[in-house]
Amino acid sequence: MENNDNNVVKTKVSPLELAEFCKACAEEKMAEDVVIIHVGNVSSIADYYMVATANSEPQLRAVNNFIERQVRDKFAIRALNQACDSASGWLLLDFNTVLIHLMTPETRSRYNLEALWSDNPTSDDVAALNEKFPRQ
Repeated sequence: MENNDNNVVKTKVSPLELAEFCKACAEEKMAEDVVIIHVGNVSSIADYYMVATANSEPQLRAVNNFIERQVRDKFAIRALNQACDSASGWLLLDFNTVLIHLMTPETRSRYNLEALWSDNPTSDDVAALNEKFPRQ
């Protein structure tokens, strides 16, 4: 299957690959402090959380819409649900295995999801372990 840009639409994607793709999309829209946290070993909700900071409500909406559109175009995956009240300072995209948390600096500081899930490895930790101990 191909999209209009003659890029192949990938229909199978691992949770980590999806999280990394969403991280790249967020960074492209100038989101800050983008972190991926592996929660699959302690959560039945998702395998990964991606947390990013946007500095204004318009940027929250822009990052949210961009990630949603890019994931749909590249992987043919639609968000299962989304919390879309940018006035709250927190937008959520649910891609089933990956939850995207976009927050203003104040909201991110208040809820501090990284500390809540601090016992879980980040995607960088997982990548380093996979590099050091490749799967056979």
